[in-house]
Amino acid sequence: MKQFLIPVLALALMLGASRAWAQNSQRIAAVVNDDVISVYDLETRLSLVIKTSQLPDRPEVKRRIAPQVLRRLIDERIQMQEARRLDIEVTEADVEGALNQIARQNNVPNDRFDEFLRAEGVDKLALVNQIEPEIAWGKVVSRRLRPSIRIGDEQIEEALARLKASEGQPEYRLAQIFLRVDNPTNESEVRQLAERLLEQLQAGASFAALARSFSQDASAANGGSLGWIRQNEVPTDLRAPLADLNPGEIAGPIRTLGGFYILFLRDQRAARGIDLPEVTVEMQQLFLPLGDNTAEADIARQTEQARALGAQANSCEDMERIGGELGTPMSGTLGVLTVNSLPPVLQNVVRGLEIGQASEPVRIDAGVVVLMVCRREGGDIDEGVRRRIENMLVMQRMDIAARRYLRDLRRAAFIDVRM
Repeated sequence: MKQFLIPVLALALMLGASRAWAQNSQRIAAVVNDDVISVYDLETRLSLVIKTSQLPDRPEVKRRIAPQVLRRLIDERIQMQEARRLDIEVTEADVEGALNQIARQNNVPNDRFDEFLRAEGVDKLALVNQIEPEIAWGKVVSRRLRPSIRIGDEQIEEALARLKASEGQPEYRLAQIFLRVDNPTNESEVRQLAERLLEQLQAGASFAALARSFSQDASAANGGSLGWIRQNEVPTDLRAPLADLNPGEIAGPIRTLGGFYILFLRDQRAARGIDLPEVTVEMQQLFLPLGDNTAEADIARQTEQARALGAQANSCEDMERIGGELGTPMSGTLGVLTVNSLPPVLQNVVRGLEIGQASEPVRIDAGVVVLMVCRREGGDIDEGVRRRIENMLVMQRMDIAARRYLRDLRRAAFIDVRM
């Protein structure tokens, strides 16, 4: 009888534990308007954050990050509700594209991404549930805010002037995590989270994964990456901490008017001013060869001959004719080249030439050359440059407007947190 009772008791205990777990997982963590966030939803997201961010999988870690993760889930519910109100859908192609982007960020081929997730212990469905609100909110912002943003010629000219003035100044390849402070009552909680995230980053956690899970601005979808940003484009409150960083270092938490920032300086360089289209040239060349051990007198003679031949050329047609008469194999057309692809000794020569102007003789390893530019394209502030500047300004305005939009939706929502 005792042998029979032990399995029965064990089964009863197992069933009781199973029911307790099921009841706990079905508990409500928060109500957002008509949507419910269950404890199971929260636990699933916490597990995803732990896995993707390389955080220690310990109960105290989950307990500490749970409030911020729940806040993120609440925002996602609000974003999805607004998307449904506007009849905006997230398609399978949208999700697949986002997953492919994450695969590229992790240097994983698309066809092996599922295998990669399994090896990392990441639930793909949980990842998709995190991605869908990002995609939906992006569509909402594009539909509702983009049409109202107008960038005029004067604003583009001002941006161009700022870019030109920034030439030679520091330029940063920057990533960030932004944690907003909604009101003074939750400042301490947000600061503590920022400090804990900083500790985990210093211990080797993935910055991109933490940014995707916790950051509360548009860059979160890109793992916090801002790309290359010039010094005068960095918010004033962040310039001093950023100036103290070396590439590969992290600063924070930095308190600003809106909340706390953690900055990651990936790289740094001197700004090039306005990023103009690459200059391409079509050229003709006269080439007079020299041997390896040519005497200085012979080099001088060839140089003078090259100068005399160049003086006879007033057009590319003249250069082609003279090159044909000269009969050296490397004389004639060079085709279309980018100036940056030329040897350094020739780049400055070509940049200073007018169309149809023969250069002074230039000594190169194999001989002496005279160059003429027949056609030049690029290097000017064209319509393409102005469009890039306009798009940059639009994205900056949309990011600010999107934060306000979500803030207003949050204020208007019924939110009941039960944990």
